[in-house]
Amino acid sequence: MAARSNLTEKECLELIKYVCDAFSAKTTESAVSMIVEHIRTAFGVSCVSIREVFSRPYSLRYTYESLNDPTKVKRINETVTYKETIWQSAMNKFAEGCYIYKADNGQDKPRFIGAVPNMPMCMMQMPMYIGSSFYGVLDLVDFDVIHDWNECEKDALRVCANYISQYLYNLNSAFKGTSDELNIDPLTGLMNFQYFTEKLDEKICQITKDTPITIVYTDINHFKYINETYGYRRGDEMLKIVAQAVREDVSQHAENMMCRAYADNFVMAAVVTPEMIEIFEKLVNDLNDVICERLRENCPDTRIHIDTGIFYIKKPNITAASAIANANLARKIAKRDNIRKAVVFTDEMMDEIKYQEYLNNALPKAMANHDLKVFYQPKINCADDSLYGAEALIRWQKPNGTFIYPDKFIPVFEKNGNIVEVDFYVYREVFKYLRKRLDNGLPVFPISMNVSRVHFRSNRIISYVKGLLDEYKIPTELLEFELTENIYMNNFSKADEFIGICRGNGIKVSMDDFGSGYSSLNVISSIKIDTLKIDKIFLKNINLSENDKAVIETMISMAKRLGMKVICEGVETESQAKFLKSANCDQIQGYYYGKPMDEESFNNFAADSVIKPYL
Repeated sequence: MAARSNLTEKECLELIKYVCDAFSAKTTESAVSMIVEHIRTAFGVSCVSIREVFSRPYSLRYTYESLNDPTKVKRINETVTYKETIWQSAMNKFAEGCYIYKADNGQDKPRFIGAVPNMPMCMMQMPMYIGSSFYGVLDLVDFDVIHDWNECEKDALRVCANYISQYLYNLNSAFKGTSDELNIDPLTGLMNFQYFTEKLDEKICQITKDTPITIVYTDINHFKYINETYGYRRGDEMLKIVAQAVREDVSQHAENMMCRAYADNFVMAAVVTPEMIEIFEKLVNDLNDVICERLRENCPDTRIHIDTGIFYIKKPNITAASAIANANLARKIAKRDNIRKAVVFTDEMMDEIKYQEYLNNALPKAMANHDLKVFYQPKINCADDSLYGAEALIRWQKPNGTFIYPDKFIPVFEKNGNIVEVDFYVYREVFKYLRKRLDNGLPVFPISMNVSRVHFRSNRIISYVKGLLDEYKIPTELLEFELTENIYMNNFSKADEFIGICRGNGIKVSMDDFGSGYSSLNVISSIKIDTLKIDKIFLKNINLSENDKAVIETMISMAKRLGMKVICEGVETESQAKFLKSANCDQIQGYYYGKPMDEESFNNFAADSVIKPYL
């Protein structure tokens, strides 16, 4: 099903006009960046990329990219080399017009694309030509839904692709006068990324123990906001300021070379003796402060800071590309953790990356083999200790019987988006479990399932759950979704829409981890949920203090006045359970009553429990 209605003929013509006007009004880099962003927005896809033919045979390099998810990293300057057979197959397909992949058309995987964090739902690849020569590809990719592009849209994209390729070709031709010009970034006067990488490879081969090379990877945080707020011309001026500041400062202290990798990303290589390392790190941090100050003078209303990663090359056993990637990884950690000082790459970071790659590669097989197990933790009625229901939790059991616990893989999949598929796997297993109990005449009870914030980047969760309801015919009063309070804070409108749809269909919704954040009270009266789930942090002390009790009693009382049920998690002792019962809590969840159990163990637990008829 298409994510949105197709563009009309008028809208297609307006898109072409936008491309023409953008090239007439902007410098090339700004124009192409704006066009890529505009195409992504117009078609409502996850990603739009431009890949240009690279000097290596059968190779394409990402040169421009727009992503709907700001947490994802653009693949600028990444080069993909294909087998000759795949390349020729793509050329044959492009001769027919373009290549379209849809996840529901029987193809096993998309072709002629680089590494992606997860398989696209659909993709259009529009070839770009200069005359009859293949120049590159304009990619439109969606990871969430399937699009049905019509002929008018294809024709418009074909025209846009031709405009883009001609403009890029003319630009590149203009800088082929001398080898020096070809190796220079025209905006900043620094090396371009390709030439920088080539020179760095040469210098790495000459490394000795007395001349290690330091790689510094830097970008301006929220530079896109600066472009959008102050205009691309102001943004270009700020990039020149960064280049000039580095030339003036670093050259006084170390032999160095520098390039603009793309957009606002800069890479520097400096020869720094071992005894200078600590001083050099301070120099980099001081320089970042100077750059920020100069940038703020140009954009006084903007909170600007620099994210920087550092990697030390001490032996000539690494390529320039790998060294730059390591420094970039350290930069990403600085950005992720909001660290205002340069972050130095460590072996532990690489171990983490390798482990993440292992998890990502192992996930499809783990789901296919049902190595992912749904465990159930009981929820107990405070009134009579009867079994109210359960929460579905995911566990990953490896073939050797050992477990990978959620804190090791959930954050990884939250980051790359694969958590959506994991959640869908859990939902299906829960539906199957309830259907099995219904078919066997066993008593049933509500089961709650967790919802990741990633779901609110698209509406797939709604259609997926509706599909499960149609397939398994589960009464909706047996279903509940748990959303953490941070989801409400950061995605209020989308979360509110989801809640409305669920409750409109008889599915309960609860706020999980209530009290673990800072803004709960600002929204708790505005949202229509069924259950408030008090975070286990309030039961951190086995023996509750009077202050602990007062806070919990206040939250329970507030929720009751708002018409909500209350459940408290993390209950581990009899005294905690007795207090919550006296405080008028509705349900209890925690190790005191039961740890998360596999399906067979939970069935035994349910068989030994008092279960009030729910249906």
